[in-house]
Formats: sequence, structure tokens, C-alpha cells
Amino acid sequence: MEGSSWILVAIVVGGVIMLMVENFRKRGSKWPPGPPKLPILGNLHQINKGGELIHLALAKLAKVHGGMMTVWFGSWKPMIVVSDPALAWEVLVTKSSDFSSRTLPYMSKIISADWHTIATSNFGPHWHALRKGLHNTTFNPQTIAAQARLQEHDLVNLTGSLQEEAASNHGVVKPLLHLRRASVRVIARFCFGFDFEDESFVEAMDSVVEEAIRLTSHSRLVNVFEFSRHIPILRRSYLEAYRVKHRIEELIGAQISSHRSAPTNCYLHFLLSHDFQEEVVIYNLFDLFFLGVDSTSTTIAWALAFLIHNPQIQHKLYEEVCRSGSKTITVEEVSKLRYLNAVVMETMRMKPIAPLGVPHKAARDSNIMGTKVLKGSPVMVNLYALLHDPSVWVEPHRFMPERFLTSSKNGNDDSSLVGAIERSFLPFGAGRRVCAGMELAKLEVGLTLAHLVNDFRWSSAVEGQLPDLTENVSIVISMETPLVARITPHHV
Repeated sequence: MEGSSWILVAIVVGGVIMLMVENFRKRGSKWPPGPPKLPILGNLHQINKGGELIHLALAKLAKVHGGMMTVWFGSWKPMIVVSDPALAWEVLVTKSSDFSSRTLPYMSKIISADWHTIATSNFGPHWHALRKGLHNTTFNPQTIAAQARLQEHDLVNLTGSLQEEAASNHGVVKPLLHLRRASVRVIARFCFGFDFEDESFVEAMDSVVEEAIRLTSHSRLVNVFEFSRHIPILRRSYLEAYRVKHRIEELIGAQISSHRSAPTNCYLHFLLSHDFQEEVVIYNLFDLFFLGVDSTSTTIAWALAFLIHNPQIQHKLYEEVCRSGSKTITVEEVSKLRYLNAVVMETMRMKPIAPLGVPHKAARDSNIMGTKVLKGSPVMVNLYALLHDPSVWVEPHRFMPERFLTSSKNGNDDSSLVGAIERSFLPFGAGRRVCAGMELAKLEVGLTLAHLVNDFRWSSAVEGQLPDLTENVSIVISMETPLVARITPHHV
């Protein structure tokens, strides 16, 4: 080859290298700074260090790298993590339309009709139709109030079943299963109509929700390394996902067949009347169970555990409930019980239903407080970090309902903190993608807790051994060791 040819080759190769370097530089510069990453692993070695729960690990990293950082779940999976109240408010509320899309693990696609549910779909006409239908026909105030009358009756049955278990077990109960089944009944009536009575469905749905949550929790490796679904030893998670998918479709499909003439105020009627594909109907119904059963029942269990740890708070709550003058607490009375609502809010602050929320994705080029964020960039808000920010919350790791009885919700009346506090207390998220069942969840938790505290004194199952408050995270923050407690009836 002549000298001129070598020069031409060198120029071409050099140009290609320069373009590759420039492209790499640009790709790297579009992400906010964060902890240094390793090849292949990204920051997984820091996120899973010592088995620490991910929301805690991310909160610690944020203290070093700032309230907005890029964390790599594998060297090709970046995630912008926001842990600062002002930045979170901009993402969720101020620029809600910019960050209203979703980015979700592949595994979730299998049990969400290819991401066509309210929780999983991108913002757009499909999402808007589903959300509007849910609120207008199912989660409107009139329907919730009517449902509450039935729930009040359910709670009488709930306390009765707890008494039966206690009578056969020396006063000791495991409340979580009772709470889960009660939650399934509530959601089933919203889905299929107020006349819904099918205990076999309640038991089966409770089981399949538990399976789906366990599957989601155990498939993290597959979700990070999506190519692993082609590796035989890891394909088990995918096979399990399709088995759960079949159970969901079989279970809800049977209910759809028997409720074709469903009442106009249930979600099934709306979905059928708008000609959604059957798979979309099934998984939007399942979404309510998947997101509602564990979150509500686990929050109530956490509240009971905190009350056992803090008997003076439990006694104060019991006194307030007694002052209502009713043996059976009603929906109207719950809204007036300030200390009860403070206990509920403090429980949700301490143990937020979903500590990392559901990841968002930039729907267009935007910025967060001036930092450029390109279209398609995934953004996660660490709600747990917001709810435990020591610059906002006094003694953030202490269970202190009184903080919600002051003007600042913070145990003091420093008005300068009010804005930060309002922007930090986001257990359900905020903005366009705020949890659709937020009002129902708050009502269900408050009403159930009022009944349980009114009917029983809750204490340790074994004297001197308080409930273990160690966390476990799947979809929600649950207890590593499910609550076991001793109940003593107040009214004999």
C-alpha cells in the first residue's frame, strides 16, 4: 500500500475513533453525576452491599453524591435517583407532564397486558381513559362512601375471626392473613359490584397476589440482566411468571364471565362498556388487587406493631376512639379522629407503601432544577429518603404521631419548614401519577385500625419480646418476621 493510502486509512480510523470517543463522552455527559460504576455491574456492588435494602442504600449514596444522582443497575441500565424534596416536587408535580411516562422491568410486562394497565402504561389517551373511568365510576366519593357501609360490617367479622383465633391459641393471633383477606373483599366489590360474595375467589386471589409479589421480588437478577431469560438456569423465573399469568387469567376470567351485567358503579362495567381487549380488562382488574391488597394490610400490620412498641400511644388512641361514643366506628367518625389520622400518617411516613414508588421516564427533553434530562431517561424518586430527611423531620426514625398535630407536621411550629414538609410527605407519590387508590387506602387503613384498637388491647405475644421491626422489601415494605401479637378484648 502506498504512503498516501496509509495516510488515508489513518485519517479514517482516527476519525472513527474520535467519533466513538465523542459519542461516548456525550452519552456519559447526559447523566447527572453519581457514584463511580464498575464494568458490567455498574453500581450493583454498592446497592446490594452487605444485603442492605435498596431504598436505604440509595439514601446513603445520596448523602455523598447529592439529592439527584445517576445510579447504574448494570453498566447499561442508568437510573436518575432523586432524594431531595424540592427536586422530587419538580419531577412529580411541577413538571409532571414531562416525567409522566413509565420505565419498568421486562418481567412486569408478562402480568400487565404488555404494560397496558393504569400503573404500567405511559401517559396518553389509553392511560387517561383508564384513570378517568376508575375515578368517575369506582373511586368517586359516593361509591367509596357506599362501599364503606359494607366495610363496617366486614370489620365486625374481622374482629370476630381474630377472637376465634385468639380463643384457640391462648390469646395470640397472626393478623396479616385476616387483614389481607378483608382487603381482597373490599377491592372485589369495587371491581365486580357490591353484591360480590365469593369466599373461594377471596382465598384464591390472596394466594395469587402473594405469588405475583414474590415473583417480582425474586426476579431482580433477571430484570437487571434481561438477556438472562435465555440462560436455562434463570429461565425458571419466566416460566413461573407465565404460570402466575395463567392463574390470574383463569381466576379473573371466570368472574368476568359471571358478571357480564355488572353494576354501573363497578370497574368491570366501565372496562366492558369501553370495549377494551379482554387481556387489558383482566390485568387492570388485577392491578387493583396487586397494588392494593399487600399495601393496605401491611400498613395496618405496621401500625399495630408500632402501637405495641409504644403502649402510651396505643392508650391515647384508644381513649380518642372511645370518646366518639360509638361501639362501631363509622366512616364519618374516622375523618374526625385527629389522633387516629396522625397515627396513620406517621405509619405511612415511617414505612411508606412503596419506598421507591414506580419509576418514571422523561416523556420529552426536560430538566430538573436546571440539570438537563433527555427524553427516555428513567427517573426514580426515593420516597423513603424524603420521608426520613433529618433536615425536614425531627427525629425521623422515631414513631411520633404528634408531629402531625402541629402546624408544621414536624413536632414544632417552625413555619419555615412547612413547605419542605408538605413536599416531603408523599407516601403515595404526587402529581399525575399519584396512586389512584390513595383516598380509599387512607380510609381503609384508618377505619380498620380504629376498629382493632377499639375492640382489643394489642401487646407482645411473648412478654418482654417486642415485635421485630426489621424490614423486607418486595413491592411494599413488609415485616421480615410477620406480626404475631396478643389481643385482649376491651369489651367483655
